[in-house]
Amino acid sequence: MRSSVVFLLAAVLFFPRVASAQTASLVEQARKEGEVVLYSTMPVTVFDVFQKAAKEKYPFLNIQHVYLSSSRQVSRVMLEHRAGKVQADVLGNSLEGTFYYKEQKVLGKYDSPEAKAMIDGAVDPERLWFGMTTDFLITAFNTRMLARGKAPKNYDEYLNPEFKGQMAMNIGVPYALTGMASLRGEDQGRGYVKRLEQQNLRPVEGFTHITNLLAAGEYPLAIFMQVSKIEDMKKKGGPVEWLPAAPTFATLSAVAMVQNASHPAAARLLIDFFLSPEGQQALVKAGKIPLRKGVKTPAKNIDELLASGNIYVIKPQGEYSDSMKLYRQLLGMKS
Repeated sequence: MRSSVVFLLAAVLFFPRVASAQTASLVEQARKEGEVVLYSTMPVTVFDVFQKAAKEKYPFLNIQHVYLSSSRQVSRVMLEHRAGKVQADVLGNSLEGTFYYKEQKVLGKYDSPEAKAMIDGAVDPERLWFGMTTDFLITAFNTRMLARGKAPKNYDEYLNPEFKGQMAMNIGVPYALTGMASLRGEDQGRGYVKRLEQQNLRPVEGFTHITNLLAAGEYPLAIFMQVSKIEDMKKKGGPVEWLPAAPTFATLSAVAMVQNASHPAAARLLIDFFLSPEGQQALVKAGKIPLRKGVKTPAKNIDELLASGNIYVIKPQGEYSDSMKLYRQLLGMKS
């Protein structure tokens, strides 16, 4: 018994030193490399805030940031991949784009020590990608048109007759389909969207546009709505509020290292920083919702949702373009 206690004490004292030594070694290797190339969908305004925080911790690290929309980034990366060498070291994209990279063997494995601090579902079991920020899909309502107690509280309540013709939905993303298919299975997901189509939805393109119209009173409800947009409108004094579902769908922006990266140590260090308390706090400062446990946002109700465990990360179902095409067909729209 005594020997076991001694062993455990030794392990407790030894392993932090090993981890510290490994971190120091990684920092030194990254210092020698000097730079890292990041392709991301992160707007320049967000990246500037993030980069400032990264420079404070690692002043030697030069992050070469290339902003590309999700689809343009995928096209560029796959062109480079097929030519034999992806020019980026790290890729930041939606989970859909990242899943595609994984399928195409673009990504390299990295077991980041920061991964253990992220919320459930935010890290690839194979350590090929890591969620860095999220947005929740919630029920939003105009407080002048609908009382909180009358708003639908879950996905099945969206199908109630009383809400027919009362709900708007962003038709530019297939989250109603991919979320329900991921949660309940493909057949039930398709069946759900077919039934939802019968509710005479108000189709709108874009989350910002749908938020503005909701605040203006064009409709009382917006479903599968990004919580970040509603919180922004609340700060501006708009008459909007939101309710979580059970579970609440989460969409992720992910970061991953490229296989055979030109700057492997710097790539690992950058990923660690994305997931670190400092990196996550910088992303919060830039208006993003973090995925690291314990990192607070300006919105108490979002923090409560993050801590609740009542979150379901949407796992992409096949090709994003195929999902989008099917989604529009199920809604009776031209693809």
